[in-house]
Amino acid sequence: MEYRRARSLALYWHDGELTAENYLEPRSTDEETENAVAVDAEAVRLLSLFEEWTDVEAVVADHPDHDPDSVRAAVELLAEDGLLIPRSAADREERFLTAWRDWGEDARFFHFGTRNAIYTGDSVEQRRADARWVRETGGTPPAIFKHYPGAPRVYLPRDVRRMTDDFGDVLLRRRTHRVFTGAEVSMRDLSSVLHYTFAPTQLYDAGDLGTLMLRTSPCGGARHELEGYVAVLDVEGVPPGLYHYDGESHALELVDADFDRARLHRLTYESEMCTPSAFVCFVTAVFERTMYKYRNSRALRVTLLSAGHLGQTFVLTATALGLGAWQSAAFRDDETDASLGVDGFEEGTVYMFGAGHPVLAENGMPKGVTRAGLVDRSSLTAGPHGTG
Repeated sequence: MEYRRARSLALYWHDGELTAENYLEPRSTDEETENAVAVDAEAVRLLSLFEEWTDVEAVVADHPDHDPDSVRAAVELLAEDGLLIPRSAADREERFLTAWRDWGEDARFFHFGTRNAIYTGDSVEQRRADARWVRETGGTPPAIFKHYPGAPRVYLPRDVRRMTDDFGDVLLRRRTHRVFTGAEVSMRDLSSVLHYTFAPTQLYDAGDLGTLMLRTSPCGGARHELEGYVAVLDVEGVPPGLYHYDGESHALELVDADFDRARLHRLTYESEMCTPSAFVCFVTAVFERTMYKYRNSRALRVTLLSAGHLGQTFVLTATALGLGAWQSAAFRDDETDASLGVDGFEEGTVYMFGAGHPVLAENGMPKGVTRAGLVDRSSLTAGPHGTG
């Protein structure tokens, strides 16, 4: 029998033990299973002997001082734990390696390591039981609003603009804008964008889970772990600087009065799209808000999806107000966190988007964007094998 060390192994220390996990191994969605196993130095050494396809008997022969049956048993145990794979599993692993060849181990581990989680059900009784368990094991729910006590504030107007444009027209007008006029955005427009994107629209009594907020964007479990920090550059009536948006009071709380375009330019990898914006929103996640209810690492997927929901709400709102918007994940993580005053552990930056008055081409497209012509219309409808 021939085996090869799995190409999807991750080794890490957990509770004082060296742990190995084949994150590509299937997981049950019906009952709790554990792909991670504790390994010792001898197991690691044995795994190193199976870099390529190797016959078990060849390994036995290389260990004349060991009982042959004990070597065979050790190999079989590593195979049972998914750390060694037989040739029958090679095709699946090779397809995985080919499909994910351009993304590193960290992306592979996150994606496949968070697949096939177990959900407890969605009945009223089950949700109430889950909420009781969360409260009993997690204690007092985390705060749903973040504040900067004592920070200078700019209270934003609450008479936000009503968006009366046809929704379909807004969807079709939305484009990523990279060129801006440099004109100031009105405080009312900034207020409207932040209100529709970040502010609570309702508060919800969730029983054991405490009071939760509802926003215009969906969020798993209404945890709303995302905060907004606003770099103000060209906004009428708001001094330039970096602010935290307090959704409870609809106000900007000053974080750094010295934050300027030069700093933004650095944080965004010298982006020619981000720097000319009238304002930029950095989106952070307060991870405890999600972890309090969801203890499975799959919940990080939901947090990132929620950031995408906010981004879509932001750009559509900006478009409806006549602004041009963009969104990006191209920022220097550590430096951005430091600029915002967050540690990256309890709270960290996950996304950013910004807006300003756009420069448009004669055809209505963003300046610098050329609408492509269609050479073969059938190519838009043909499937990969020529089917519609």
